[in-house]
Amino acid sequence: MTASPVLPLRPFTVGEVLDTAAALLRSRWRALVTMALGLAVIEQVFMTWLRMATVDRVLPRYFGQIVGDWGMAWLWIVVGLTFEIFMVTLLSGPATRTAVAAVTGEPPQNLSWWTLTSRQWGYVVSFSVLLAVAGALAAAACVMPWFVVYALFGLVVPSLIADGLSPWKSFARSPQLFGRSGVRTGAIRFLSWSSWQLIRLAVTCAAFLLLQYVDFSTVLFDYFLILLGLVYAAVNTAAYAMMACVDAVIHVEARVRTEGLDVAVGRMKSRGEPIMLTAPEAS
Repeated sequence: MTASPVLPLRPFTVGEVLDTAAALLRSRWRALVTMALGLAVIEQVFMTWLRMATVDRVLPRYFGQIVGDWGMAWLWIVVGLTFEIFMVTLLSGPATRTAVAAVTGEPPQNLSWWTLTSRQWGYVVSFSVLLAVAGALAAAACVMPWFVVYALFGLVVPSLIADGLSPWKSFARSPQLFGRSGVRTGAIRFLSWSSWQLIRLAVTCAAFLLLQYVDFSTVLFDYFLILLGLVYAAVNTAAYAMMACVDAVIHVEARVRTEGLDVAVGRMKSRGEPIMLTAPEAS
């Protein structure tokens, strides 16, 4: 068994996965949180514009009605889920590189601010766009297929950054790890997503309750939507950074469980060799 103060190489319980992801985030929080903040602000600028442009159609028209226009409310959900899968996939790149540094013993402060090379960023952005399109189509098809995409392909970028695989092999490796782990990787991703979704749901419910008792003028209502966007941006900054770190941790942990990564790293250390996390498929 090999140990690291941030990311020990051993099987984790679900709680330990989340704790380790938090430790990984703390080890390089300035870069990861800054990236997450930038992405969350861009997301909420668009989402706030969408809400302001269409809220009259979505708000209930009479007492007891949940929403006015279900089609427009559905659009809000689809757009939100599309942003979600794009942001988390994008951030899992630098989060995984941080995890690799934790395993190999490289000090996080030695990593560049952008963490990845320009070529790696090109692949990560391409994967993020591809999964965002797939996620949008899946979300539009009654939402449930979105969870399949999210569970199956969540480790595409970690496979690319950590495992030394080509882009095509990386894309196939995520479903393989999903199957080898007995769907454990997807289940933990869903649990992490659900935890943050509960916080967002609480914010949304509070906003709707406030609308029931406060008579907003047009201008004041616009300010209310902007404030709501700021609250969502703050929550999503923490959520996206944390979920990306969860992806990085469960990728390493899945390799420990299914490929004996801890044993391989221990042998490299005992021989004095550089620690490489190359996947068996790369050989």
